[in-house]
Amino acid sequence: METRLKRLLDEGEFVVTAEIGAPHGTDSNLIKERTKMVRKFCDAINVPDNALGIPTMSSAICAHYVLGSGAEPIMHMTTRDRNRISIQSELYGAYALGVRNILFIAGDHAKHGTHPGAKEVYDLDTVKAIELTSNLRQGVDFVGDELEGAPQFYIGATLNPNTPSLEEQVLLTEKKQAAGAQFFQTQAIFDPTRLKDFMSLATSLNLKVLAGIIPLRDIEMAEFMNNQVPEITVPKEIVSRMRDAGRGLDETQRVVAERNEGIQIALELLGSIRKIKGINGVHLMGVGWTESIIELSRLGNLLPRPK
Repeated sequence: METRLKRLLDEGEFVVTAEIGAPHGTDSNLIKERTKMVRKFCDAINVPDNALGIPTMSSAICAHYVLGSGAEPIMHMTTRDRNRISIQSELYGAYALGVRNILFIAGDHAKHGTHPGAKEVYDLDTVKAIELTSNLRQGVDFVGDELEGAPQFYIGATLNPNTPSLEEQVLLTEKKQAAGAQFFQTQAIFDPTRLKDFMSLATSLNLKVLAGIIPLRDIEMAEFMNNQVPEITVPKEIVSRMRDAGRGLDETQRVVAERNEGIQIALELLGSIRKIKGINGVHLMGVGWTESIIELSRLGNLLPRPK
């Protein structure tokens, strides 16, 4: 069965995906509420898998609730926390629950999260995990045994133009594509020039790429991302803009001013990204600020979404 995400990408639509936070606990109503909040402003909804090494509700279960709330989920699968047995088991269960889009990520090192002493698995890297999932589509598991039902996932992977060597990132992306990745979502982009250079180097791969955008909520978020989030750099000019936006204001005014500036920066990034040849859409990540997805969709001329 073809997913909405695949159909829109194949048809050449400028696709919008949105990422919502998974509950740090058992409150499934949070996923339902966040899904209903953004479902009309995007084409599919990503649900993270223990981002930054912080334990949250299972991505498969979150994806199930997204589906039940009237939207198409993109389930994250982190290789950091699973061996090949667990990966296959999780994929079977997710497909049985109705999940059809899967995104493989390596996962941030546990030292960046709340459980720095956790033992990481990494039995398979993302390339091997993608290859495994491609084999499952053919009706056989990792060792070639026949399956009782083959999961026909639309397979996604990540790419990161923020890394020092774009050439190495292109080679890694090519390996993921060869293993079976059909679409890509990028890490948060704060320097569109790096993304443009990556796309120029990767032209021959004919990738389907959704560029990541994270609206900055306040100056503290900008500084946190620079200091604590791996492989993301917020340029000094953007940090300065966020700091200057709230300078000299009282607390209430500062909050509003910094949020407005964060939306304005995100809109400027969106405008630059849309001009880059080969970009097929954007991935809006409302980290701790789900409402920002709605604002960006409205103010960024991303509406109406295709039916």
